[in-house]
Amino acid sequence: MGGSLSGRAAACLIMFASTAARAQAWLPDAGTLSLSVVHSDIENNIHYLPNGDEIDVGHTRVFTEVLAVGYSPSDRWLLSASLPYVRAAYHGNFPDPDSPVDDGRYHGTFTDLRAELHYQLREQPFAFSPYLALVVPTHSYVALGHAAPGRDLHEEWIGFFLGKSLDQWLPRTYVQVRYSYAFVEKLLGVTHDRSFADLEVGRFLNARWSVRALASWMTPHGGIDVPPPMGSPYMMIHDRIAAERYMQAGAGVAWSPSERANAYLIYRQSLSGANGHKVNNGFTLGYDYSFHLGP
Repeated sequence: MGGSLSGRAAACLIMFASTAARAQAWLPDAGTLSLSVVHSDIENNIHYLPNGDEIDVGHTRVFTEVLAVGYSPSDRWLLSASLPYVRAAYHGNFPDPDSPVDDGRYHGTFTDLRAELHYQLREQPFAFSPYLALVVPTHSYVALGHAAPGRDLHEEWIGFFLGKSLDQWLPRTYVQVRYSYAFVEKLLGVTHDRSFADLEVGRFLNARWSVRALASWMTPHGGIDVPPPMGSPYMMIHDRIAAERYMQAGAGVAWSPSERANAYLIYRQSLSGANGHKVNNGFTLGYDYSFHLGP
């Protein structure tokens, strides 16, 4: 049983990281330029079957480095771009025989460039920021196997952030949700779009430290159960069109040594899923620095 979780893990990482680095329901001030570096270490020891049962068919370790940049030309607009470099290795007795990356060694490559456009529609009585995103593979890379770095597919996303300060009930506390719908490139006529939702509840302990709880959910709109039967025309692309779903939870802590800098650590793991890998342990470490351009 294959499953290119590496690329999906990178996509999830980018979403978790952007939430942790800056609450995107509230966009930065005009002229703000931000730079981010994110590292993740994700361990997957279990596969989810189509019915949600778990099976051990080998372990995958995925390291991802993400470089991201964002710029706000006005108080209402934010442009951002990010690029992950993924290294993954599979260790087990069930490598995909048609994949060159399931040989027990680490293989690394850049995967998908992601560009986003955010708009601050309102800030009171709650913050609401819709956004669009475009995901474009940087090149044609291996997309078959446990240790595949991604799915090598074009995607268009539409979604929104919704945020609310809870100060009147819980001082220094906020809640933020995000919903996204991904229109994914079809393969062999198969539609396999996806919906994502994230929830974040955070509390500022003081001017420098904050903590947060995170939850993430994904469900497919189409796709196929994996592994497909022998002789299926989808055998060579089943990793890329799998009807994967998951529910994940996480927690994080952030430290802001100044108004411009923010460092954070997040831990997350899967609670349930189907047609994909289970995140047994996922660590994300990031650093975000912003400064103002212009007068």
